Amino acid sequence: MTEKRLDYNVVTNGRSKEWAVFFHGIGGNHRIFYKQIDMFKQHYNLLFIDLPGHGNSPALPSNQGVLPATTAMVLELLDDLKIESAHFIGISLGTIVMQHIAIHYPNRVASMVLAGAVNRWLKWGELLGRLVLSRWLRNILPYMLPYIVFAYLLMPNNNHKQSRDIFIREAYKLGKQSYHHWAFVLLYSYKTYDQLIKSSNAIPKLYISGEEDHMFIKGITSYVKAEKNAELHLIETCGHVCNIEKHMEFNHQALQFIQRNKRPIGRVS
Repeated sequence: MTEKRLDYNVVTNGRSKEWAVFFHGIGGNHRIFYKQIDMFKQHYNLLFIDLPGHGNSPALPSNQGVLPATTAMVLELLDDLKIESAHFIGISLGTIVMQHIAIHYPNRVASMVLAGAVNRWLKWGELLGRLVLSRWLRNILPYMLPYIVFAYLLMPNNNHKQSRDIFIREAYKLGKQSYHHWAFVLLYSYKTYDQLIKSSNAIPKLYISGEEDHMFIKGITSYVKAEKNAELHLIETCGHVCNIEKHMEFNHQALQFIQRNKRPIGRVS
């Protein structure tokens, strides 16, 4: 058992034995899924998790690998809540955490909805990321400066403003050490996706991306073609954080997909 488990919020509907578990993006917390609650709770019990270093969750020890340690903490929470398996829904960084769990513990994942998924960056974005995360530069720059720059690079349009503002506002609570831990996970996210393709699991996966998610859309399209049981839905006039920007279309597509992949899973404690 860890000294302090991840912070979370549960919404139960009193009827279903099925669970949907939500994973937010970097700098955020479980509240970014506020536009999903009303529709999803009609069908499922909902678990919203704050990843390590986010919200009120404890930061990761500096001597542990970020994804293995996070996976252990997530599974500990699921065990505590007696959730055997669930539908996983994530945005951005959250999709990488989900993929890591799916690779190593596929029996815990009934299906996956991956919104604004991050895998291989455009080359210039990757080079810029390596520069700002270089040891000498990250010790000089305030951690929020490159974060804000990347927020505008990822979500540059006027219709991205609401998502961009939330993205920046919530990140101020993250802290420098946790930011750097997770920034490296994002930068090298393709390594997790490469492992997933080599793994033998065939968990049903729905990728939902905005057509204006220019940094990642090319990579996502390529990976979906290479993965087993994966499909892609593109949302017009939409950027990276599609669960906020076009929440009605996101909710409809995600729920329809999960309904197609229902099986007896989980239980309410």
